[in-house]
Amino acid sequence: MKLMEKRVRRKTVRAGLVLLLATCVFIIAARAGYCETYGIKDAKGEFARKVTIVVGDKDLILKKINPEEKFASIAIRLNRKNAVLMRNVGKLKMEWIAPGNRPGRPFDFVGPRFDAESSTFKDTMKASVALRIIDASGRRLFAGKNLADLFTIRIDDAPIVSAESAEEQDRTIQLGRGRDVSIVLDRSSLLFDESNLKKGEILDVDNRSKAAQVLGIEIPATGFILDQVRRRDQKRIPKEEWGRFQVPPDSGIFIVLIPDPDPNQLAQLEGKNLIIKVFQGDTVREEHKVPIQVASDLKGSRSPDVEPTNRSGRPTEPVSPSKPPATPQTPTQSGSQQGMGGTMWFWILALFNLVLLVSLTAYGIFFVLPKIQVLEDRLAKNEMFIHGSREAIREELEQIKEEILSECQRDSQSE
Repeated sequence: MKLMEKRVRRKTVRAGLVLLLATCVFIIAARAGYCETYGIKDAKGEFARKVTIVVGDKDLILKKINPEEKFASIAIRLNRKNAVLMRNVGKLKMEWIAPGNRPGRPFDFVGPRFDAESSTFKDTMKASVALRIIDASGRRLFAGKNLADLFTIRIDDAPIVSAESAEEQDRTIQLGRGRDVSIVLDRSSLLFDESNLKKGEILDVDNRSKAAQVLGIEIPATGFILDQVRRRDQKRIPKEEWGRFQVPPDSGIFIVLIPDPDPNQLAQLEGKNLIIKVFQGDTVREEHKVPIQVASDLKGSRSPDVEPTNRSGRPTEPVSPSKPPATPQTPTQSGSQQGMGGTMWFWILALFNLVLLVSLTAYGIFFVLPKIQVLEDRLAKNEMFIHGSREAIREELEQIKEEILSECQRDSQSE
């Protein structure tokens, strides 16, 4: 009996250790980032694998597939839509890795090789076998991001693309075999941050097959002030038809999403999925899930440049997916914001006038009034001086007159 208990305990301990080991391996793999192969299209249009890229929590490692290959130029351009990355670009470091995985001395990303106007670092990559970009800001700029969220990389003046997307674009769709019912999305996830909080995001869904396809769209019910599905000719698909509608061959749709800037609503969007279904008959042949992510600084507190919105209204003006509006707003939202802006400016103007009036009054009391009193005293003294002078002149004239008259009388008597 005791022997059986010992065996059960040993099996339980072993199972626990295996589970713990698997968990640790999963966490380490998740933290290490996902390695993806990238390459470029050559002059013949064939895809050539060039590098592998791993995006971790604190760094990004770009490694040559062929260590002997020499790149005449490698250009790394910042994603200007990533406002947090742009603000902390001065805290990014780089280091070249020589053969034998020997790292060089770290240097600033923003240095002699960095062009501030185009936000691009450009250099040659001949002797080095790898390049490492380090996040020294301590803000986890790379955590949970993919390459497109951070940088655009060009090798020998050609943009790199992932091997998976290149193979998918080159694949000829064959109806009736394999994944014949296929759509292409221009992005695999949606991230809302300070750069697109007002203008939102547009997801392009392309029907690459030569036959009409039936799609279904599921968008989270809350968290958006605008959610629309439009065809390529800008005609809006009514919300009641989102569950099932047809897309013609060689065509597609645009999904326009503008989030509610309220932090509570944004927090509800985190972790939700936009679901696109492809039907074949009455069954769902494919289901594409697009994860929705929200920047952590937007979920914690309201962005300073975001005005409160009225979530009860919906915009009725058409939105062009090819050129999204700079600041899409609902009529109610626009009116409320204009009213609040007018009231704010009225109170600012009133406060300014009050401060100006108080300042002028104080200036008059302490500076102008004493000067006026001094001037009045001087005028009074001048008046008294002029009056005295006038009286003295008058008396002198009277005296001269009397002397002249007396002289005249003497002359007349003497004659």
